[in-house]
Amino acid sequence: MTLDYTDGLALLGGHLPVWNSRRIAALRMQRGWTQEELAEYSGLSVRTIRNLELGRVQNPRRSSVDLLVNALGVTGEQQQSNESPEPARWRGLQAPDSALVGNPSANQQLVHTVRTNRLTMFLGPGGVGKTRMALDVAAQVSHLFRNGVEAVELGDLDPEDGTRGEQTAAVLDRVRRQMARGRAPGRPGAPEIGPETNMLLVLDNAEHVPAGVMAAARELQATFPAVHILITTRRRLTERMGANREIQPLTLEHPPGEPLSHAPAVELFLRHVGSGSPAAAELEKDLPLVAELCRRLGCLPRYIEFAAECLRAIPIRLMLSYGPTPEMLWSNDHALLRHQRSVTDSILWSVDLLSDDHRLLLERIASLPARRFVLDEISTPYDRSGRATGPNPLTLVSDLLDTSLLLPDPAHPYHYRLAPFGAEVLLRAGRPTPEPGGPALG
Repeated sequence: MTLDYTDGLALLGGHLPVWNSRRIAALRMQRGWTQEELAEYSGLSVRTIRNLELGRVQNPRRSSVDLLVNALGVTGEQQQSNESPEPARWRGLQAPDSALVGNPSANQQLVHTVRTNRLTMFLGPGGVGKTRMALDVAAQVSHLFRNGVEAVELGDLDPEDGTRGEQTAAVLDRVRRQMARGRAPGRPGAPEIGPETNMLLVLDNAEHVPAGVMAAARELQATFPAVHILITTRRRLTERMGANREIQPLTLEHPPGEPLSHAPAVELFLRHVGSGSPAAAELEKDLPLVAELCRRLGCLPRYIEFAAECLRAIPIRLMLSYGPTPEMLWSNDHALLRHQRSVTDSILWSVDLLSDDHRLLLERIASLPARRFVLDEISTPYDRSGRATGPNPLTLVSDLLDTSLLLPDPAHPYHYRLAPFGAEVLLRAGRPTPEPGGPALG
């Protein structure tokens, strides 16, 4: 069956709104094709395929739609099965409607990992976009799971305090309550929950309940052999189960011949400022300044969103002349968890996952004159309480790397630096304690 232009646009969502751009990538990946292969089969350029999947093209040419639909070979029946997740098949956190910004090939690798592993963990610092990536990947693979997707928020659970059993029970209780919604026994059409249940379970924000969430994952896998689990966390939970995947910040790289506005970090910044904003036209003229601001923000998506909000009141040149500082980077969005609403609270949430010895080492690093350092500079005994010796800092570094508060220098082995704004937050006098706090590591 060949679809005409009207049917093709219906498949792709009318004039291809950005939320439907994910469907093109999902259809391509269902067939196991790269962007280059779809370009070859359709006759479109790789650049056109990339721009369609990123939602950059809002009004595709009729000829492009015809070529794309025919290459994908979608039938009328497949149109129904390839819709975005239906409400009945997706419960919990929802992915934003906007297209994901970043490297499509990296996204495809994450999709493959989730499809082929019963347990996957997305790791990375606060604000790097783990939740956004997890929900986007879940949307792409939802059609592979008969019982759909359950996305469960764990970030508001009480942090662990040594009673692992209580937190394991809390995680399991939250998962089971959500899985049971709309599935009351005897309800017509309600899918059964049992050993044959086949779904993707997303457990979001698990870094403060590490032992509990891993114990819960083991129990869930034993109870539901066909369930896949995707966990987002700021720190590594295990090396012995499943697959760990680092979610990387955006980049300032852009394809040759394309404007700086197509660099992923800059593109996200401009998207959050909004084309209708009075600042948008000026920013288009000052793209190098936007790129510099993104660089200072570590190209972290959440930090970029905070800065875009700040630009409603502060010109970008003034923001750059003052830093920006952590105090500028916050949001009134109450859909976010408390520790997600500002750069300061986000960093302190990660710090409070650590022991006092880890915090002392972080403060020592923050006081170093240079932003980058080698281990020799922190390996001398230290202790503020007057003891002659303290824990060897070399035994603590790997923990700090796991929490992404300390970052390796990719250009120089065994050189390190604090995460963006880490020094400013750690050294600020009278730092507040985010609510809730965090447990001590180890």
